[in-house]
Amino acid sequence: MENNLILTLEALASSGCIVPSEMRCAIQISLKYKKRDAGLRSLSLWGRIFTAGGKDYLLAEGVKSIKLVKRKLVFDTRYYFSQNGAVWLDLQSPSDEQFDLCKKIKGPFRGDPSHLYFVPDPPPPPLPPPGPETTMQPAFLTPTTAVAEEGEGDSKEEDSATEGESEMDEDSDGPPPPAEAQVETDEEGPDPELNPEEDNGEPAEPPPPKGQDVGELVRLASLMRWVDEDCGVVPIGGMVLDAHNNLVQNVVFPGLEFADKLEYYGHLFRGYERGPLSKDITGFWSLQQQPLTNDVTIRSLLWPGYHMYCSGTNFDFGSLYFGWGERNRDIAFMIN
Repeated sequence: MENNLILTLEALASSGCIVPSEMRCAIQISLKYKKRDAGLRSLSLWGRIFTAGGKDYLLAEGVKSIKLVKRKLVFDTRYYFSQNGAVWLDLQSPSDEQFDLCKKIKGPFRGDPSHLYFVPDPPPPPLPPPGPETTMQPAFLTPTTAVAEEGEGDSKEEDSATEGESEMDEDSDGPPPPAEAQVETDEEGPDPELNPEEDNGEPAEPPPPKGQDVGELVRLASLMRWVDEDCGVVPIGGMVLDAHNNLVQNVVFPGLEFADKLEYYGHLFRGYERGPLSKDITGFWSLQQQPLTNDVTIRSLLWPGYHMYCSGTNFDFGSLYFGWGERNRDIAFMIN
């Protein structure tokens, strides 16, 4: 979906979506050239990611096609990033494994495209508690025979012990000297391989933790996919299917009759009309309506920084994300 950059920035300026005028002009021109070179159907500014290093990321999302296949929407999207608004570079779409790894990363972005994040592997599951020790006996032995055999064995051991003591008393005055092999092992000391300490007396270093490295650009693409899946709000009726089952923007969109109701807005990446916002958990969305212009602004409390607007005068709509790329993990305490 391609929205008007100027109208979107003006409508969401009060929500914090502000871009300097010179950068706005650069974005408006450079996105048109990028759209033509990449052969996209639409390309628009997706948002801005603030970083700890000060070099923020500008993100753009392009669409080649949105097709209805077997009653399910299939998206062919492209992701791009820029740090000056003039040059746009491609972002590779993350795999499902990379997407799951990026969900575990916490903290702000660094502002360095070559930065790597280390994601440790999950700890192994705990071992089950040891059960009671049981001794297994052959099936052909009954308890009586087993006890009898144990008694016979004890008597034989006692007889052999007494015979050995009598022979030692008669033949020699004392016990035999220990073997040479036993003396040598006693003099050598403990095995150095089994000693946890090194020769200098310091403890050995623990093994390095196991995990995987994830690049910052992969995290950027994963963030765009994550926000699109959780948010991606469009007014119901603003997108329609054409004759080839492609979902396109409705050029004759008449606006919303009840713009202040969440059931008239849907998740684009969750089936569009089958995923209205009213089915989400109560408290995930905040809706504000201007009484004179009838403009509506919707912001997400799950993703602070995501804003969507729908104009009541020219029936235009669009969305932007301006934030730190952090999901609100305390949303459960806010909606109670």
